[in-house]
Amino acid sequence: MIYAVCSVRGVDSTVTVLIIIGVLVLFAVGAYYTRQQAKKRIAALHSLADRLGLQFSRGANSRHDERFAQFAIFRVGTSRTAYNTLSGTTTVGGQEQSVVMGDFRYTVESGSGKNRRRVTRRFSYVLVGVPHEGVPDVLLRKEHIFDRVTDFFGFDDIDFESVEFSRRFHVASSSKRFAWDLIDPRMMEFLMAEEAPVIDMEDGWICVADKKKWPADRFQEQLGFVGRFLDHWPDHVVRGIAEGQYKEQE
Repeated sequence: MIYAVCSVRGVDSTVTVLIIIGVLVLFAVGAYYTRQQAKKRIAALHSLADRLGLQFSRGANSRHDERFAQFAIFRVGTSRTAYNTLSGTTTVGGQEQSVVMGDFRYTVESGSGKNRRRVTRRFSYVLVGVPHEGVPDVLLRKEHIFDRVTDFFGFDDIDFESVEFSRRFHVASSSKRFAWDLIDPRMMEFLMAEEAPVIDMEDGWICVADKKKWPADRFQEQLGFVGRFLDHWPDHVVRGIAEGQYKEQE
């Protein structure tokens, strides 16, 4: 009887050890796969930079915080760092434009005392210089339920003649006139067909991001989207910008 009990305990111990070894092996395989995928992504970003004629830097971009502090997406949390940065001048929408794009991470804390938690979040972004001076600030993103009761940086959600567009998109701007002129029926059709990401246009830059870390080919796709967005600016809006019609903040 004692022998049988010892044998069962021995089997249980062996099974436990095998389970632990199996879990450790899975962790090791997962870590190795993650490292390999990260290496492939870095290599793909290098290749993308070469194709677009941009510079690539894996390290922290020390200028990012000061240069792009106007965008709320880069002011969240602590330990904010831009890295894997592609920068320079490349063709966007048929014109040579200044471009900065890459990855960004930040840390947020929740709870207190023993329950305090720190979580690091990461996302990718594309920044393209606006090809015109004197362009008012504009934010365009998918409509959220809370947008009906809150404003964005002090500017109301702007309604448009298209009920469907107004229902699907939240638009805020320092100039309602500019927003109404820019987002004409042709632009609305384009934005709804493209399932547009967040577009934040401030201080001479267009920022596109969706709070996700992108695969390398997604950066070029987003550059293409920005190019098509710029191509859809109505001619009378471009003329109005050149004539200074939108310089007064409304």
